[in-house]
Amino acid sequence: MQKALKWWVLWFVFLVLSAFWVPFNLLSHVPRVTGAFLFWGVFAITAIVSVSIIAGKWRD
Repeated sequence: MQKALKWWVLWFVFLVLSAFWVPFNLLSHVPRVTGAFLFWGVFAITAIVSVSIIAGKWRD
């Protein structure tokens, strides 16, 4: 259980850091906004699926 918890914590730290790093650094030189919209769409779906998996496995 601890190994799975550690993996999920690392995954969400990666998601949070990518939410700041990708749009402000990686996509800052892209003149069109479509790259940012694509990133935020994929980011939102990834975050929702990740939270859904964790909530589905939650036990008291």
